[in-house]
Amino acid sequence: MRLLLAGASPELLGLARALEHEVVALSDPAIGANTWYALPVAPDDESAIEMFRPDAVAIAIDNARVRERTQQAFEALGLAVASLIGGYKGEDVTHGDGLVAQRLSNLSEGCRLGRGVRLNVGANVMHETVLGDFVTVAPNAVLLGRVRIGGHSYIGANATILPDVVIGSGCMVGAGAVVTRDVPDGATVKGSPAQ
Repeated sequence: MRLLLAGASPELLGLARALEHEVVALSDPAIGANTWYALPVAPDDESAIEMFRPDAVAIAIDNARVRERTQQAFEALGLAVASLIGGYKGEDVTHGDGLVAQRLSNLSEGCRLGRGVRLNVGANVMHETVLGDFVTVAPNAVLLGRVRIGGHSYIGANATILPDVVIGSGCMVGAGAVVTRDVPDGATVKGSPAQ
């Protein structure tokens, strides 16, 4: 598949190439250069589609709200949003468009993920966990079984979410936090146990 990358991420570039996709260009206005990792940089999204004729776009933007707007913009332009899965994907896992599961990530059996979910290197999502749209799980975070996380939430690096915990929408879980109880919408928690 001919892929356009939206957002400069060497990790996503490596994953796309490891999955044997042809990465044709980068669309990222913040780069301010004509090339990035030997890829041409398009001046904007519409030009990228016209100039490079990709089959799909893979999105590498950490900020969930920006990732959502970017995904909607490419969909409105008629370009498919690719899902790239470089880690383990168990039986009966379902996900929406735009999932990026980096290498060494783990999606255990029966998980359900919304659109635009991003699992970074070593993220571990255990059985029957449900992630809302545009959730980000940072490197080496562990979501133990039957966790529920609302849309646009961010789980920090090395955080641990204990089984059956519900985290609301728009939440931030700090790096290294251990979440032992439910977290309401919009809350930020950190520490061990997380507060």
